[in-house]
Amino acid sequence: MMHMPLFAEMAEPEALAPSTYLLLRRRTAGLTAHEAAAKLAPTNANVDRAASLIRHLETPGRKALFRSTIDDLQRAFSFDPSVYWQLADEHVDHHPRVCRTCGCSQDDACASADGHTACSWSTPLSCSRCAPAPAFAA
Repeated sequence: MMHMPLFAEMAEPEALAPSTYLLLRRRTAGLTAHEAAAKLAPTNANVDRAASLIRHLETPGRKALFRSTIDDLQRAFSFDPSVYWQLADEHVDHHPRVCRTCGCSQDDACASADGHTACSWSTPLSCSRCAPAPAFAA
């Protein structure tokens, strides 16, 4: 007779890359790279260059070289620079918990229209706003 565990063992989630974090936060803001770049660029002539920078920063294995780049990027869409730098510079054991759908974190939770926190952790990888609704038996 085989022994079945009562609880399924959960594998540790893969480390989230800082590039993926930025991509999630931009998409959650409802922006394309070009739309985000238009908010970032000082003139229309600089939009293509800014879009190229955003796509570069969202490429797996890439990270910003300068803190000022990440600080400036906040003009385009909302994210937490401290979460970005933890993901970029810290060992995975020191990474913050980040929703793999919207990119919110324990320090940067989803907010409702009135500005109050509107999510909590539903699963190890999803906030309550992004987690699938539980299936109910009929």
